[in-house]
Amino acid sequence: MNGKRVAIIGAGVSGLVAIKTCLEEGLQPVCFEKVKQLGGTWVYNEEVGSDPTGPAGIYDGLVTNVNKEMMAFSDFSFQRHIPPYPLREDVRNYYIRYAEEFDLIKHIQFNTTVVEVTKTPDFRETGRWNVCTQHEDGQPQSEIFDAVMVCTGMYSSGIVPNYPGQNEFRRQILHGSQFRCGQNFKDKTILVVGASHSAGDIAILSSDHAKKVYISMRDGAWIVPRIMGRMPTDAYVNQRWRDLIPSWIFKPLIGIKMQSLLDWRALGIQSSKHPANSNSVMINDQLPMKIMSGQVVVRSGLQRFEGSRVIFDDGSYLDDVDCVVYGTGYNPATPFLKENILGNSNQLELYMHVIPPRLAHPTLAAIGYIRSRGAVGPTAELQVRYALKVFKKEVELPSHQDMMADVTRRKDAVVKQYGVNQPKILPTTYNDELARAIGALPSFWSLLLSDPKLAYHFYFSPAFPPWNRMVGPHSRPDARQRILQCREDLLHGIALKTVRPGALKRLEDVDRNRTVLIMLLVLCFLGFLLAVVF
Repeated sequence: MNGKRVAIIGAGVSGLVAIKTCLEEGLQPVCFEKVKQLGGTWVYNEEVGSDPTGPAGIYDGLVTNVNKEMMAFSDFSFQRHIPPYPLREDVRNYYIRYAEEFDLIKHIQFNTTVVEVTKTPDFRETGRWNVCTQHEDGQPQSEIFDAVMVCTGMYSSGIVPNYPGQNEFRRQILHGSQFRCGQNFKDKTILVVGASHSAGDIAILSSDHAKKVYISMRDGAWIVPRIMGRMPTDAYVNQRWRDLIPSWIFKPLIGIKMQSLLDWRALGIQSSKHPANSNSVMINDQLPMKIMSGQVVVRSGLQRFEGSRVIFDDGSYLDDVDCVVYGTGYNPATPFLKENILGNSNQLELYMHVIPPRLAHPTLAAIGYIRSRGAVGPTAELQVRYALKVFKKEVELPSHQDMMADVTRRKDAVVKQYGVNQPKILPTTYNDELARAIGALPSFWSLLLSDPKLAYHFYFSPAFPPWNRMVGPHSRPDARQRILQCREDLLHGIALKTVRPGALKRLEDVDRNRTVLIMLLVLCFLGFLLAVVF
């Protein structure tokens, strides 16, 4: 398939890495982006659309939920001076730098809407696609492509619930996609509905300006800080050694840890579900304090509207709400696919969350159509690398029956754990699965023999993206150095090294003793493994 043309729909996070990887694989990418800028969700637009079911929008005051080292692509780091948790403008600048570094912009057709993607008449023989597009000042035109990558992601359409009496509500109703800054609610009383990350952000960002802020949660939420212990929470969670612990041990440990963080009952946000099974986990550092200071008031689940009154499921109500903001998430939307190729928005049908299994030829891939408790970028990168290997027939797919069984298995596992039918993944486990399929996952046992230090980091350090450039296609000679440097680079932007030398020396001694203890534990663990195996 070398030299063949690939249509890429969307120039956001997934689309950019799709262009770059196509070039890496000797293919000819053509990317269609409906707006005038790259970056997708990370493009800030002060203009707010009137449709609450529109795509996600970025807002002032947004701080990432994932640290910069876990968020970066495997072969392009954030600048060292950027703080561990970048602001929205830092993230957008990163993607602009990425596009400039790999000369991607010339492959993007901006202000171009994809109208329709259909199979060519000879699809059964060739697997090709007809892509109809329209530039903002032109007529529709069609082109033939050998493959298509759909990179519009999971945040295309806001989910707006329809409660009884909602249409007669006399005040304003918005979706989180229409929120831009808390100042817009100055001296107003607002009700935020939902337990998502954005719902928490909207509540705290509005509380400094609004007259009163309420937040309604149907079943509470588990609120997790960005920093847990000695490192960012997402780096702490996404380590491979956790996969070695049986769920019957890990689940109680998670429960104990979460219960120790806050007095959930006192805050009024206690959840009926165990944190390991909850679909409502919110990354937020300020909401608990906002609740304790009375700046945000928690209410139970919204039940219905009566005129200008909002009634909750515990019988309480509010009469003075000026605006209701739904922080209730998003669904994917692919209106250009007239045929139901990917499945519907709540039941996507994708092998490995990438390839539609019902196609006669696997020449279309969906990138970024997952809900993850980690960064989308590195996962999308591995999905693209996997999809292109499938396109080029360098990775062989199983039978249709086996692919459908895989789709069902993944759905059933999510429903069993979370009680929802969504394409949810555990990023480290899933990323390693993709990397293994394309030969980009290092062997722990080979590392143990050749590079014991790196073998230790493989299991007992965060699964930083450069791991996927150690071996396999398009590996990089600097991958090892970048893996070992990630922790230092993570904190470099905020590190203070010019004063308090005595305190720094004491901390260095503590770290040295801690490392020795950890190495002893690792040796004991390896000894146990060897005893079990032999």
